[in-house]
Amino acid sequence: GLFAVAIAAKNERNILRGTGVGEPLGILNAPAAIGISDATTDKFAWADVAAMYARFKGVGGQPTWIIHPSVWPQIMVMANGTDNVWQANVQAGPTNVLNGYPIIVSEHLPQLGNTGSVVLADLTGYLMFERPGLSIAYSAEAGFSRDVGTWRFKTRNDGKPWLLNTIKLADPQGSYSVSPFLYLVRD
Repeated sequence: GLFAVAIAAKNERNILRGTGVGEPLGILNAPAAIGISDATTDKFAWADVAAMYARFKGVGGQPTWIIHPSVWPQIMVMANGTDNVWQANVQAGPTNVLNGYPIIVSEHLPQLGNTGSVVLADLTGYLMFERPGLSIAYSAEAGFSRDVGTWRFKTRNDGKPWLLNTIKLADPQGSYSVSPFLYLVRD
């Protein structure tokens, strides 16, 4: 079970931050992703939610917020004017929803105050290819003199957003682009 957790964590990291060189191309490095400048330095505010929502274009799935854990304090005190955005339910526990979309927490995003700490994504726009099967190998030779064995677990996969670029809307100006992948940029 521990190895499954490690493989899932590596896949999560690659889906979010992969460079596309010897590993999958992640959302944050994809040409189809749009960076949205933060309204207030080192904060995630309601204005940022609105700006990201305005540039979002779904491709068939449900929009999902993906955040670094350091963003929670900002969400829990977020307000729209005098109205709190986050509705705490102390008895039932927190609802992991922002603007009606679920929130996923990922340790693989940078901390708040850094570009990419908040992502709004339609994850159905990301393609992951996995070769069937997991290969497992054990060797006692590597650490024989220290009574240590070495395990190797290997999977083969690749992935990338299926959109090659942002989507330009057909408005008369023709300059407004949208995407299923948005991330907060620290200015």
